[in-house]
Amino acid sequence: MKTLVDWPARRLWPFVFCLLLYVGLIGPELISAASTLAVVVGLVVLALLLAWGYLLLRRGFTHKE
Repeated sequence: MKTLVDWPARRLWPFVFCLLLYVGLIGPELISAASTLAVVVGLVVLALLLAWGYLLLRRGFTHKE
């Protein structure tokens, strides 16, 4: 299970794909929804994407070859 999570967490293209999918389709629909639960889910997904981006940036700046 760790390899299923670890592999995309260390690659840039899955992050970019998920970010574009969120910004283009999912995010606006969830955040502007009438349901409170949908808005909360949209904000949680946004927070997860921000955390993922932070980890990628931190890894990119601290990676030693």
